[in-house]
Amino acid sequence: MKFKDQVVLITGVSSGIGQRLAIDLVARGATVVGCGRSQERLQETLSEMRRTSPASAVYVCDVADHEQVKNLIFYVLSEFGKIDVLINNAGIGLYQAFADSSLDAIEKIVRTNFLGALYCIKEALPSMVERRSGHIVNISSVAGKIGTPRMATYCATKFALIGLTESLYHELRPLGVHISVICPGPVRTKFRLFFDDLAPGAPAFLILNAEDVSQAVIHSLQKKKFEIVLPLWLALACFIKRLMPNLFRLLSYHALRLRSVEPTKRAE
Repeated sequence: MKFKDQVVLITGVSSGIGQRLAIDLVARGATVVGCGRSQERLQETLSEMRRTSPASAVYVCDVADHEQVKNLIFYVLSEFGKIDVLINNAGIGLYQAFADSSLDAIEKIVRTNFLGALYCIKEALPSMVERRSGHIVNISSVAGKIGTPRMATYCATKFALIGLTESLYHELRPLGVHISVICPGPVRTKFRLFFDDLAPGAPAFLILNAEDVSQAVIHSLQKKKFEIVLPLWLALACFIKRLMPNLFRLLSYHALRLRSVEPTKRAE
């Protein structure tokens, strides 16, 4: 599938997965509008995109703010006339025992990771339904399938994204709009830098690059895949959990206890 003449809106393009997606999609012919919270950080992505797509743009938007999301969607529809693909990628993390986490930090994660995606879908969907065409991709996580200690709020938002996607699949398919969810394991990006010294390190063979996730998203768009879990070993773990949830929970409890560390910080 070529993306020529396709308008793609991606949240969280300042770095990591979002930035890689923006670069890869413009290279395939798409016009990409990327958003993020910092104009300064967005400029690097914009410079990369405009090497192959002069029409692509960036827009400062905090997806946790509904009014800002409404303005973002209005801008894209006004300037580009449509949204063919919406990729909800923006997210923040927290590594801290739930009992020690402030309510402000918890609400910030919920607003960004879950409500941010929900706001974007809610605002972009009417134009897709009107055209009976569109594809929404939600970037969840293996943490949305397997809960881990000291990441309760993050996991909850990623579980919620999967549930939202599954429900919307049934609602949107008759309307001509497809929806996908991508569940990567740990990725080498700046996302975890703040708490990498706290969280247990994942085995090297489980760690992905941003390029791996970008290719999975593009594959989901090309083949209209509903769900992709990667890497393969974590997809297998999720499959085993579905087959034997109680045994999996018991074994993972002991395995995670051996790898745990004391929480002392949170990621903003």
